Amino acid sequence: MPNTTSKSKASTLRQFRQALEEKSVELRAQMNGPRVNPALQIHKDPYDTADFAEKSHEEWIFLQKNSLDTALLRDIEGALARLRDGSYGTCQDCSMPMSGKRLEAIPWAQYCVSCQERHQTGNN
Repeated sequence: MPNTTSKSKASTLRQFRQALEEKSVELRAQMNGPRVNPALQIHKDPYDTADFAEKSHEEWIFLQKNSLDTALLRDIEGALARLRDGSYGTCQDCSMPMSGKRLEAIPWAQYCVSCQERHQTGNN
């Protein structure tokens, strides 16, 4: 008779994989969406300093968001790779299993809460 714990774990991993793949598709769609072009579009018409400042600010916001989305996409792809190699759910720093709540909240997490806090404060 199959182990119900292994069935449950496999089901949970499938749910995480699905959530990660959906988030990946969502991010890729946002990054390739129609609002990409207007933010970086060069205007041929001369405009005043206020227009230039607003345009520069919009470009800065777009580039910052794109940078964050790219980093998140990289984290998601890393989590999918860990799912494939069997190391998903294990802290990449201390090698201890991460809690289910941690993975439910942030399926692409690389570190357990303790190690993440250490990385964020620079005490790694």
